[in-house]
Amino acid sequence: MLWSLITMEKEQLQPFADTNTKQQQENEDKNEALALRYHNDIYQKGMLEVADEILSPDFVLHNPVLPEELRKGPEGAKKYASAVIAAVPDRKLVNEDIFAKGDKVLIRWTNSGTNTGPLFGNPPTGKPYVATGFDLFRISNGKIMEMWQQYNFASWP
Repeated sequence: MLWSLITMEKEQLQPFADTNTKQQQENEDKNEALALRYHNDIYQKGMLEVADEILSPDFVLHNPVLPEELRKGPEGAKKYASAVIAAVPDRKLVNEDIFAKGDKVLIRWTNSGTNTGPLFGNPPTGKPYVATGFDLFRISNGKIMEMWQQYNFASWP
């Protein structure tokens, strides 16, 4: 069997390559959709229950600025989202660029709104802000396992 694969012409092997590439693309598309649900459903639409569906029970958010209880599991993600939603009811999250490769998805985003409520111990400013950042997701078996987050601390127009 191995010898026959080695001696096959490139054209004969092409269906194998196309199948692998197609399957990989399908997986990357699914991973991209899952990462977008994290942003759009949980943070933009406030559908906190989606965290239970798309995040692994062992989900870890790698963001050392946040308190520990907001960085672990679906419950931590829901607490984080709840705090943002309460502090910035007019928030707008725009996904500027999205790249998927293998089990990773990278999203470059812009978040804007008006800080009308307290956020992580800081009093509301009542001012509009714009923050930009990157989220890198690692996905396995249809669940978000980890996310690395890097962002600026916002500019106040």
